[in-house]
Amino acid sequence: MGGVMADARYLSWFEQWFGDADTLTWCSAASSRDVLAAYGMAAVPLETGRMTELMEWRLLAGHVGDRMLVVQTNGCPGDEVLDQLARFGPALSVQWSDTAPPAVTYLEEGQVVAAFDPFELEFNSVPDVGAVERWLAGTPAGRQMWEEDWALAVLFTAEALCGEAVDDVWVRRSHTVVR
Repeated sequence: MGGVMADARYLSWFEQWFGDADTLTWCSAASSRDVLAAYGMAAVPLETGRMTELMEWRLLAGHVGDRMLVVQTNGCPGDEVLDQLARFGPALSVQWSDTAPPAVTYLEEGQVVAAFDPFELEFNSVPDVGAVERWLAGTPAGRQMWEEDWALAVLFTAEALCGEAVDDVWVRRSHTVVR
């Protein structure tokens, strides 16, 4: 899987591994400790685990290129957590599961650049629909991909942000986890 830009085949593979996740956040945090601090869990002992055990953890964090991917199995990061994760650089967060409405948030320098429901841009877009549309058009995925398949557009954009994709090696490797 590694080394190719996200496409429909990659999306299918990705959904097999991450379909049970509530939220995925790609961020520029330097370490798992930075991630845990953003979540208010700095004192939590570091443990390791794998994607095959995802449902046993509240949170899994691992490097993708020089960025981090944070996977939450239950819930989504609040605004304060996202602000903290974005203080290291850009952050892209998506409510991914079928148990909650989808939502995409992109932040830079601790500030929301765009937050929206990928099915209804007119509903609750932050800062406004025009800003979200400009952000969509400027992403590596482009406006058309966001309109045709928002999940694929998220992966395409995340891959460009990280400089590489999550692949078979990544999902089989151990990462930092929180019970």
